[in-house]
Amino acid sequence: MFNSPRPAQRYGGSTSANGFGGSFVDENPPSPTPMPPASSTFSSVIADATLPSIYNAAFAAVDPANTGETSVGSLSRVLATASLPASTIDRIVSIVSSKPRVSRTEFFVALALVALAQDGKDVSVEQVAALSSQNTLPEPKLDLSNLQPSQSAFSPPFKQNNSSIVRAPLPTYASDDPWNTSRMVSGPSNFSGFEPPAPIRNGAPSSLAGSGLPSEWWKRQDSVSVTILGQQGFILNRYTVYQVKSELGSPVTRRYSEFVFLWDVLTRRYPFRLFPALPPKRIGPDDYFLEQRRRGLTRCLNYIRNHPIIKDDAVLAVFLTESSFEEWRKHTAISLDEESASKHIDKVEEMAIPSDLEDKIATVRGRVNPLIDQWQRICILAERIIKRREAAAGDLARLTNTIRAVVEVNEHCWRGDECELSNGVRMGLEQVAAHCQRHTETRVLFDTTLEALKAQRDLYVAVRDLLIRYDRLSIDQVERLKKRVESTSLKLEGVRAQQKDGWQDEVERLSALYEKDQATILAQLSRRVFIRACMWHELRTVLHNRENTLVTVLVQTFTREEQEFAESIFNNWVSLSEGVEGMPFE
Repeated sequence: MFNSPRPAQRYGGSTSANGFGGSFVDENPPSPTPMPPASSTFSSVIADATLPSIYNAAFAAVDPANTGETSVGSLSRVLATASLPASTIDRIVSIVSSKPRVSRTEFFVALALVALAQDGKDVSVEQVAALSSQNTLPEPKLDLSNLQPSQSAFSPPFKQNNSSIVRAPLPTYASDDPWNTSRMVSGPSNFSGFEPPAPIRNGAPSSLAGSGLPSEWWKRQDSVSVTILGQQGFILNRYTVYQVKSELGSPVTRRYSEFVFLWDVLTRRYPFRLFPALPPKRIGPDDYFLEQRRRGLTRCLNYIRNHPIIKDDAVLAVFLTESSFEEWRKHTAISLDEESASKHIDKVEEMAIPSDLEDKIATVRGRVNPLIDQWQRICILAERIIKRREAAAGDLARLTNTIRAVVEVNEHCWRGDECELSNGVRMGLEQVAAHCQRHTETRVLFDTTLEALKAQRDLYVAVRDLLIRYDRLSIDQVERLKKRVESTSLKLEGVRAQQKDGWQDEVERLSALYEKDQATILAQLSRRVFIRACMWHELRTVLHNRENTLVTVLVQTFTREEQEFAESIFNNWVSLSEGVEGMPFE
């Protein structure tokens, strides 16, 4: 599902009502490691049992971005607050996951196992399932106030302080899908857009002259975050509810069909603007799919929120601020007229359009598919690097637990007397375990870079979709109408010359047809110029800046973060070297 970019869809087979549908990019490139299973092994263990509050509190402490998963190292840090032997913690971690990441469900199963261990009961998944079936999940005793902070060098890319979020209640939606979510419309991408210039308007300053963007625009970008609040509905009508938070107001709740509706409106209004397609929908999605789609939705909203023209759209503003988008939609008439119907290009802006625009479009057209392929390969390689780092982090977390178990077993020397050699070695092993734990949180190291890489890949897919729309929707009837005007003019002259019975009515009819065709020709010529202005603006101002300036930001951020991480690792091992320098030999 989340492999490579899908082939561009020709609009003849689009499911969109106006034929504006488009291709999209799947959210996650393939990796050499197997994808997570469609459903967690423990999904039926917890089932619908009521969770003690400590479960969610503990998970929120190690998942501030609300991604629905956390690392084995973070799980180990939480379990360490339960005052259990290291060997027991190691066993619990091994039971719930053999991977470097644990899901929310696996995390909760681990807490239930901790509670069983604290009560001296059998530590087994079967015992947790039995208690869950009775809706009596045990409550572990955790000291979260002493939870050791993550030693990761960087903050999560979607960091959010859950305690400060204004949580709107989950809305109760209609049982049917009011906007037919089976329709997939054009549009994918993130790494926010830009501070926009004024839109193209008759008599307004031209956004096509000069750079079109203010100085250091990449430093002044609006931010939109998307988090998953949970699931609503029943088996056949279950859907995910998202929280969307922007700088325009309080957080709002949205479901995926409302994103689809917004994109449908924007695609009809701005067919010649460059913006991404939504990530896909799937029946029965798992947590991994939902997380990748959440990231894709975040990139999409950040892109259009910072697009020079689309960011001022009224429907977009309502989507980001209205508490009940569904109710607003039902009581509001929304215009789907194309942008060119209300905007016009003046002479100055028309003169700014290069005469060789079609040649430039042809050049971009020839490059876009190779660029999609190359950026997709870059995303795949970045994904592989992340997987390897995650695997190493998971092994370090397990190594930490195992070393601590060894220390516990050898707490006292077998000789029975005070042994300086044994005590010194044990203290050295404790130092090794502590320093290994500092580098078990590496997930976020490459996350910001990976999202930026996906944004670049998605940008070129959006360009490909734009070119498809341009080829299909820029066609007009000017030449055919000109021929009909000439034919009508000849008929009009003939009727006036012959002056047969009723010729005045015929002259009136032909004159009206003549004037109507002339007006249509003028409107379509105006639209033709507007389309050219749009294409030039999108290629020069939007594409050119995003594919260059934001790559500079990406590279500099990546380099800085890698340097900081390398320095963190170096300092950690220097500290360990100093800590074990005094370990005894005899």
